[in-house]
Order: sequence, then C-alpha cells, then structure tokens
Amino acid sequence: MKKQLPAKMAEHKWKKGQSGNPKGRPLKGLAITDLLKELLDTPLGEKTRRELIMDNVIEMALNKDRWAIEFITERTEGKALERVETKEVKDEVEIK
Repeated sequence: MKKQLPAKMAEHKWKKGQSGNPKGRPLKGLAITDLLKELLDTPLGEKTRRELIMDNVIEMALNKDRWAIEFITERTEGKALERVETKEVKDEVEIK
C-alpha cells in the first residue's frame, strides 16, 4: 500500500525532473581557504607569499625549531601513525 502525503505537504513535493537544488553549488571564493590560497599566491617581489613563508619555516627548521622540523616532516614524509593498545575487560554487574 502506497502512503499518501498530507495535502499541506503535497504542494511542496518536487515535481518529476525538478532539481532539489535549483541554485546549484555556491560560487567559490567565499570560503576562508579560498581567500587564503588567493592571498598566499600573490607575489611580493620575486616570490609569492607562500614561498616566503616556506623559506621562513625552512630557516626555522635549520635553526633546530622543533615545530618547524615536525611541520616539514609531516608534509613530506606523512604523519607518523599513533598506535594505541586497547584491552577488553569484561566485568559482571550484579543488580540487587
């Protein structure tokens, strides 16, 4: 038996062939990541901001800055897997 929608809801049901998102996906450029990428790719002299920042990070790593070393290593070698050992414990609960 096929269920019928209440009359109030039937008028809001999509028609056959009608898109559920008529305006489509929002335009790019509104997200923070898009704005940051655009700013990082703008040139400052002979290099982009992104290149200048990475030069600074590399310089920090050469000066033994732990954060900079980890940052570079994680992005070039991949983040190290964290292994967690779990132990299952079964205790009986007595209810009085």
